[in-house]
Amino acid sequence: MNILDRKKCLKLPISPTPDVKIGAKLPLLVSVPHGGYTIPLDLQPNVSLSYSDIFPDSDPYTRSIYSFKNEVMYYHDAVIARAIVDLNRREDDLPPHNRDGVIKSHTIFGKKIYRDGTQPDRQKIKELLERYYHPFHNRLQENLDDPNLLCGLDCHSMLEYPPGDDFKDDNPRPFICLSNNGDEFGEGEEGELTCSPYLLNLLADCLRHEFPDEAKNIVLNTPFKGGQISVAHSKELPWIQVELNRRAYLKNPWFDPATLTVDIKRLRELRQKFLLSFAAFCYEAGSMQFSIDYANLLSHNKTSSIPLSYS
Repeated sequence: MNILDRKKCLKLPISPTPDVKIGAKLPLLVSVPHGGYTIPLDLQPNVSLSYSDIFPDSDPYTRSIYSFKNEVMYYHDAVIARAIVDLNRREDDLPPHNRDGVIKSHTIFGKKIYRDGTQPDRQKIKELLERYYHPFHNRLQENLDDPNLLCGLDCHSMLEYPPGDDFKDDNPRPFICLSNNGDEFGEGEEGELTCSPYLLNLLADCLRHEFPDEAKNIVLNTPFKGGQISVAHSKELPWIQVELNRRAYLKNPWFDPATLTVDIKRLRELRQKFLLSFAAFCYEAGSMQFSIDYANLLSHNKTSSIPLSYS
């Protein structure tokens, strides 16, 4: 039995179904597609990027901040660098039509990824998609029909300012952006939204509770409305794209730009706040029954360590 009609625009919290038993895991599918830095061995001679180029072009440390493998029902991340294969693009979104597509020619900062004459040809693009893109999306697809799931969360980080912005002080990005392909209120045409306005606003409220100093900077569908992952898989399951501003951790006093490392205490703090927000989100939606007490779960995770992912 499904715990809720997941395609409706819900107006009220849903009561849990009595026969749903999910243990201590949150009824979420978490995707972290841009946290990897790996360049495949067969492409390394052709790639002109250094680690210092790959790092900001990815979503640095998101595999640490959102590392909820043991806390949610399904968790999927990727080690492939976003500059090589972007898992959050359509598979037909390619250069030269879009140099920032699924297979790219340039980074988000405009730097050429491949040495002259070595850009992947059609056969190599097909191989890369079969090796990295399709397996990732297939893993997501395999989980979508689980009736105990509340929704999917596609988790990212964003640059503090738009790349190439010459008027940064006048155009700061929000602290967190949540997206459902709708407007600033989460509303939109039925069939186009990746989740209901109710779910989107509920998660926003839970995050505002954990980040009270940034509550006014937690917004909906600005500057991003969502990507391929949330759009492509929302027919079976509601999806929300989550974007955290990198000023939350890639700034003084937490970040060392010389070593590209972040204070582990700050990563743990952010991870804990997201975990508490996600748990409260599930609890308030009335979509879960723990086999252990809800408060005990949160208490246990206040002291839990996080795995740090660099590869």
